[in-house]
Amino acid sequence: MIPTAMQRGLAAFSLFICVCAVSPVLVIIIESFTSANYVVFPPPGFSIKWYIETFKRPEFMASLMVSLIVAVFSSLVATALGTITALGLVRREFLGRKLLQQLFMMPLSLPGLIFGLSLLQFFAMRAISINVVTLVIAHIIITTPFAIRFVSTAILGVNPEVERAAQSLGADRFRTFWHITMPLIRPGVVASLVFTFILSFDEVAASLFLSSPTATTLPVRIYVYIDQNYDPLITAISSILAFAAATALVIIEFTIGMDRLFGLRRA
Repeated sequence: MIPTAMQRGLAAFSLFICVCAVSPVLVIIIESFTSANYVVFPPPGFSIKWYIETFKRPEFMASLMVSLIVAVFSSLVATALGTITALGLVRREFLGRKLLQQLFMMPLSLPGLIFGLSLLQFFAMRAISINVVTLVIAHIIITTPFAIRFVSTAILGVNPEVERAAQSLGADRFRTFWHITMPLIRPGVVASLVFTFILSFDEVAASLFLSSPTATTLPVRIYVYIDQNYDPLITAISSILAFAAATALVIIEFTIGMDRLFGLRRA
């Protein structure tokens, strides 16, 4: 049993870590309500004019739509591919399985800049124009290894005897997967969808090489804007994203539950 003093020390340390992690975001949110025309903390006055200005900038709204489209499609496809791949890697024994597991994890250690440059050269050599579709392809490749990890962990937690019992009662492989395996690994699949969506939405390095005037993601738009300007507009956009992420987490907590989402508690 952990002594009371140690428990209090761990609680204080956890609180300190939380404060360190959240403080930069709070500073950005407070700065976004400044009435000044420059970034300063603390703000000399408060106003919502930078939020109003955000919605008057069509380039940011267009980039937001591009980011949402890319993140939705890439998370759906990556999770579907990751689920199929994870089933094969976890449930089947075949020659080269260990090698495939290592190969699927390689993109996790590859720097995004190198990956983006490689994809840009690949598309250029084949005369493929850079657009939303190429962005979706790039983000699927980036996020699929994470989906494989999430779903593989969920499948490893399912007793194979349960699936064999269903098949011994006459269920084919598809019905066994859909009615037995899928409900049991659903938290891992949902976690994969959420995580790959966030990963795709925030991706910058590879998207820098694969963006075009008609297909620029919001993080790339913010990066380019900061490079040429530094006013509170960028803090307002960042705060909107933070509010959206917080809202999504609250909805997930009240509908699914964060502990179930990440497999910490069974349904």
